[in-house]
Amino acid sequence: MIKKEKIMPKLPDKPGVYLFRGEKKQVLYVGKALNLKKRVRNYFDKEIKQERIEKLLDETQRIDFLTTDSEIEALLLEARLIKQHWPRYNVRLKDDKRYLYVGITQEKYPQVALIRQPEKENNLLAWYGPFPSSASIKEILRLLCRVFPYRSCRKLTAKPCLYYHLKLCPGMCLTEVKDYRRQIRQIRLFLDGQINPLVKGLQKEMKKASGEEKYEEAAQLKKQIQMIEALLFRYGLGHDEEKTQQQLTELRKLLVQYSGVEPNRIQRLEAYDVANLGENLIVGSMVVLLNGEPDKSQYRQFKLQWSGGDPGGMKQILSRRLSHQEWPCPQAILVDGGKTQIAAAFAAVREKNLAKTIPVLGLVKEKELVYIPKVVRERIVGWKALSYRSSSLVHQILQQARDEAHRFAQRYYKKLHQKATFSSGLKQK
Repeated sequence: MIKKEKIMPKLPDKPGVYLFRGEKKQVLYVGKALNLKKRVRNYFDKEIKQERIEKLLDETQRIDFLTTDSEIEALLLEARLIKQHWPRYNVRLKDDKRYLYVGITQEKYPQVALIRQPEKENNLLAWYGPFPSSASIKEILRLLCRVFPYRSCRKLTAKPCLYYHLKLCPGMCLTEVKDYRRQIRQIRLFLDGQINPLVKGLQKEMKKASGEEKYEEAAQLKKQIQMIEALLFRYGLGHDEEKTQQQLTELRKLLVQYSGVEPNRIQRLEAYDVANLGENLIVGSMVVLLNGEPDKSQYRQFKLQWSGGDPGGMKQILSRRLSHQEWPCPQAILVDGGKTQIAAAFAAVREKNLAKTIPVLGLVKEKELVYIPKVVRERIVGWKALSYRSSSLVHQILQQARDEAHRFAQRYYKKLHQKATFSSGLKQK
């Protein structure tokens, strides 16, 4: 049995995959982690109740690990290693129908679909998995379809299918075959874990298209790159520390220059959004970035009272959040919205006597403009609007934080809306 003291000092605080190996160096178990050190420590620190884990530790002679740039890459690598080694302790994966795979079919317009037993499929171009976390791979495929739209219908028809008209299918069968196959190649690169080469390839294509004055094509490629970055960010992007510090330093410089507030070095950035449909249901979200990385353990959701739409909701969120003096204080607050939402958030900050220490800024979706209020004597006396070009480094991290706050708010809203709809249906019966 391997000793905790022997392995723990070697493990990094990074995303990756760990492999438990036996006496003959055979792989006994493969797992993934957002933080390798914390995850492996759990096997030793927790009170072990499962006989299977006790046996695994008894048989383990060493633990190897491979670091990745993000949790999503760890998920893909975990699947490849399980497929390669079929470890005994990965719960009968080979014959277990519960585990999902991603299959790509051999057709004129290949279908990307979730399958359970790929060896029984006779029309596969490639398959990936098994994925122990079915929820994760389902969510990743859903988001990946936004970046590289792929066919979701099982049978091709001469005309666009019902799903296309319902906006549940991108209608890729209406595009040129060569364009669609290019999308499939990019999806395969992603599922192979070749994310950095994929992004670099897209950047090269974007520069080429821009040089040839194909600006619409260049803009689409740029959007794809940003969406991949957002996807990685959501699943625990392993940041380039130098780039992240540069982003946060640049953000602080802008706030000092335009806001009139001089925050300390930005370690904690909080982002907020409001989701509502009329007066019936309004909710809010708070997401936290520590040194540029999302800390999901500190995310919060708020059920709000109607008070004039998004601005009123935004003030409610900030008032309630800032009442929690036991929570760490942010060095900057970002809201999803423009001047009205920023002013509402600022009002809450001022009421808590924090207007001199916490700057507030906003990011507008449609134009992707960063708005920074100029504060003098705890009052907003002017505004600075920064376009994408004038704040590109800052824009990347603000966009990721804003999009994460939006996603978190929408998820909570949908959850409560479905619950309310279900309850209403029961009452009518």
